[in-house]
Amino acid sequence: MIKIKLLENHIHRNETTFRPFLFAQDLFREVGIEFTDSDDYDFAWVGQASIIDKKKSLQESIDKGLEFISEITGDYMIIDGQDSTSLIGTIDVFRESTALLFLKNSYLKDLDLYKKGWANGRMYWGDGDYSTPDIDELKPKMRLTGCNWLNTLQPRWSRYNSDKKYDISCMFSYPTKENVYEHELCQTDYYDKHRKELLEVLMCESCQGDKYKIAGLVGGKRVPLNEYYDKMYNSKIIMAPLGYGEMAPRDVEAAMFGSILIKPDLSYINSKPFLFEDGKTYIACKYDWSDLEEKVDYVLSNYGELQSYITENMRKAFIKKNDKKNLVVHIHETFQSLNCVGSV
Repeated sequence: MIKIKLLENHIHRNETTFRPFLFAQDLFREVGIEFTDSDDYDFAWVGQASIIDKKKSLQESIDKGLEFISEITGDYMIIDGQDSTSLIGTIDVFRESTALLFLKNSYLKDLDLYKKGWANGRMYWGDGDYSTPDIDELKPKMRLTGCNWLNTLQPRWSRYNSDKKYDISCMFSYPTKENVYEHELCQTDYYDKHRKELLEVLMCESCQGDKYKIAGLVGGKRVPLNEYYDKMYNSKIIMAPLGYGEMAPRDVEAAMFGSILIKPDLSYINSKPFLFEDGKTYIACKYDWSDLEEKVDYVLSNYGELQSYITENMRKAFIKKNDKKNLVVHIHETFQSLNCVGSV
């Protein structure tokens, strides 16, 4: 039996990173892999929350992460549960560590893109100062975790109807109440800009702001959860702008409520499971929203046939690709590549 210790599993971002593995722990035992809190282990898994501190400068965060892993006895791997372009901090610790592997939820399909400089480390925010120029040297040890944020969800599929009173749900936070800083760099301007431009398209002056019936938050103020879900359930389209990552709960909630998901194209991502197929499980648009009105009008004009087609496709994709057995097989194969376990 291979024993894996999940270090600091109680910390928030580590808990969500490790959650899919614990969901499937009974199946893991069947193939000889066990997760433990004991000090009797073969490998330690280090989540990103243990080695990065976004409240510190990048160098201070790296130093803190290296200090943490210096105290680990035995073999360990770094597990980064963040989205594809968020390598900042974690890869910097990995570079100077003795970790056997760097497992991440998602990567850019084109790893060469990491060599370019991006704003605060996020490709979709445009050019900036952070890059990973030595990605070619690091990538032999970089693997997928076999899961992502969507694996942390356990959706309840509800009955849905087409008699929805809103055209579009924009139930997302905007504007941000207080500036958010990561490694002393302000994130808010990039985050809010994307949402502001989305709302400007949907409430265009030429439309006099009344072309679409929109469910949204007033001044970005949160509402009770039942009101939040009620407005999304009663919306034909659910908008999902990108934020600090690409995937979010509303991607699956759209299918729960029988609504059609529209979000920026995610075809540049490599992740398992990957549910996003344009025109089949969601409707993709450009990040700058330049084709959004066209996409919205297409969905609303063909809603009768698109609703069940896209909703059912996303539900089926989630059930099939989110099967716990897929994650178990993926991790088992990862350990097989290290000659740690036999075949099953």
